Amino acid sequence: MRKNYVKWEWLALISLAFFMVMGNTGPGSAEEPDVSALPEAARAQYEAMRKGIAYDYDVCLEHCGGEAGCLAKCEKAYQGRLNMAFQRIKQGFQSAPAGDIEQARQCPYCGMDRQKFAHSRIWVEYDDGTTLGTCSIHCAAVDMAVHIDRVPVKIWVGDYETQKLIDAEEAAWVIGGDRMGVMTHRAKWAFSGEEAARAFVKAHGGEPSDFDGVLKATFEDMYQDLKMIREKRKKMRMMKMKQQKGE
Repeated sequence: MRKNYVKWEWLALISLAFFMVMGNTGPGSAEEPDVSALPEAARAQYEAMRKGIAYDYDVCLEHCGGEAGCLAKCEKAYQGRLNMAFQRIKQGFQSAPAGDIEQARQCPYCGMDRQKFAHSRIWVEYDDGTTLGTCSIHCAAVDMAVHIDRVPVKIWVGDYETQKLIDAEEAAWVIGGDRMGVMTHRAKWAFSGEEAARAFVKAHGGEPSDFDGVLKATFEDMYQDLKMIREKRKKMRMMKMKQQKGE
């Protein structure tokens, strides 16, 4: 596995609104970042990301139907995403991105508040400049199972203890234990170091794992987890109906 890449291919849900507050001008009125000083490999990576961002920009324009305000937002989003891609490449994706919860407050799959579940949240940065924020490895795996045409440059996960984003591939993981998991009957927690993971296992049970092991366990648990979630939501709907009827 090459550094900064994982062997699994994922597709993020496109959310241009996350970037509408970034940048001030569009591609027709502002220069693109100067990548001439970057190494050849980094320039190639930026070009791949630029093409993906440009494609999303064209789709955005089509949806605007010529409405001026909408077109301006598309241009602002385009420039903001280019600048973000450039900065992340310059940094080598080695530092955790700031403000991921503000960019994606709710999980796109289950709707859960990512701030509330900051200790299990996932943030993915893709090679085309798009990103994905979910509440858990479960919801990220759902996305991965459906889409296979985007490659993650970096995957971040919330540290169970500090809630800070850490490298998911470098993290010390624990599968299981007596703490209730997020969107799963068998919890998967990430820690910044082996010592913290061992302390958790000693106090709460579970088995140490690496990231590949966690992904494998996530897919193995998918059937049971989805069944559990459906049953829980069915009960919630029935309770809501009873309350509306005054029972």
